Amino acid sequence: MYLIPICAPIFLAGERRLVTTDWKRSLELLRDSLEGRYGHLAVLAPSLPAERFEGTTALEPVSREHDGIELVPSIPADARTRHYWTKHRARWRDQASALASTAQVVHAGADNLFKPVMTSAWRLAVEWGIPTVFVQDTDVVLQERELAGDARRRRVRAAIYGAVYERVVRDGVARSDLSLLKGRDLVARYGRYGANVRAFHDTSHLTEHVVDAGVVERRRARAAAGDALRLVYCGRFVERKGLATAVEVLGRAVGRGADATLDLVGDGPQRAELARRASELGLGERVRFLGSAVYGPELIERLAGYDALFFTPTAEDTPRMIFDGYAAALPLVATDIAYARERADEEGAAALLPRGDPEAAGARLAQLARERGALLELAGAAREAGLFHAADAWYARRAGWTFDAVDRAKRRVA
Repeated sequence: MYLIPICAPIFLAGERRLVTTDWKRSLELLRDSLEGRYGHLAVLAPSLPAERFEGTTALEPVSREHDGIELVPSIPADARTRHYWTKHRARWRDQASALASTAQVVHAGADNLFKPVMTSAWRLAVEWGIPTVFVQDTDVVLQERELAGDARRRRVRAAIYGAVYERVVRDGVARSDLSLLKGRDLVARYGRYGANVRAFHDTSHLTEHVVDAGVVERRRARAAAGDALRLVYCGRFVERKGLATAVEVLGRAVGRGADATLDLVGDGPQRAELARRASELGLGERVRFLGSAVYGPELIERLAGYDALFFTPTAEDTPRMIFDGYAAALPLVATDIAYARERADEEGAAALLPRGDPEAAGARLAQLARERGALLELAGAAREAGLFHAADAWYARRAGWTFDAVDRAKRRVA
């Protein structure tokens, strides 16, 4: 089997085992790209009751019989750190050991240092000589530092946590047969420690889902007719996504005469707070809460009706949402975190806003609303990026790297 120990939860509804729609799509793409070379996919993950799900997409059942993908629910996903070490760690290790003993490949990465479920399973595989794929999708060291802000105690904690985390990832990259690092900054940070390091950008849309080039021309016509600049965000409403900043920046732009709106697709604990702030700023119908949406080509078609994807996180983040926007020919308008700068440099499909200065960011957004030609130029580049980063193309590249790495590992063992 191809084993994936992961920290993202499996949801349980009676006998049914469910994952989010976008995650199921990713598992199906991985399954198909591997062509059955290593047997079926098995996912070992913590679990939660389905009624506890608060995501932005739907849940779908997955079974080995129907999908060729085995979901193995394990310890409670919401277990406190103390309970993980005193009550649940032994069960996780026993399940990981049993699955890894029959696995041909183990695919994992670094996760929470206080509950290292992925890392502990990966180490078992390395100790037993099983070929491993190590995946790191966020620069956690940078993220922790940025989330710490100016508070001295939090900065010290972030520095200690980051130093330990960096050593864990270095070890993973050095000892794995294939390392997949998301974006150029992670490759720059860790690439020199491994012999087989590849950069990646995780996506779920297919080539066939990328919108036609006429979408950009239709936007051009709307802009010429004087329509408002339509911004959209898709995802969780949580503090680190910076949605409070997004509302604030929009308010500053509108205060400067910009005709712009923001639709928020998703849900989360910040919804009431965001609604209050939008009301306080007098934004009214300029900010709309549209609820969760099922991931798929219909969502991409829906996104194509906007002018730009709006993303103002408080710290480093690498959301798949950016590439869903590309598939809809949506340029990225984002605060200048490292990953947004990389998108601007590599695809030329992003307009950056100053971070930590809502007034300056609002002024820049107002300029983009007035001078729509700049975003329309970026839209064409976004669509091209959507084609290049389509999941079918990405998974084909990834499968080739995996086949080569596993074959080399087997020859080395032999």
